[in-house]
Amino acid sequence: MRHEKTLLIRPEFLNHAGNLFGGYMMKWADEMAYNAASLAYPEANFVTKLFGQFDFRSPVILGDIIKIYSEVESEGHTSCKITIWAMNARTRAEVFSTFAVMVNVKDGQKVGLGAKAPVI
Repeated sequence: MRHEKTLLIRPEFLNHAGNLFGGYMMKWADEMAYNAASLAYPEANFVTKLFGQFDFRSPVILGDIIKIYSEVESEGHTSCKITIWAMNARTRAEVFSTFAVMVNVKDGQKVGLGAKAPVI
């Protein structure tokens, strides 16, 4: 299942050069990875283990509307790999793409993912 978040880029998200701070996009990507994993496995308690390379492909400026997407790409016993990407909603330019590995933990230890949520 694909998840989507739409954001208006406001002045507080910009750096000194007038472009989006990369850290905001990374924060939003982490939230989207968590959402995708948690909605797929509602009984799990996920933490972020790993992110792939963030290769920003096009600038994001004031007033842009960005769509960030995430979906579970694959599952293991204790973790799942989430694909995350963003597009400029107006220009359709790709902003970035990456992946995250989310791990289910309990009391500081990895545990099995458990039951997957039913597809609605």
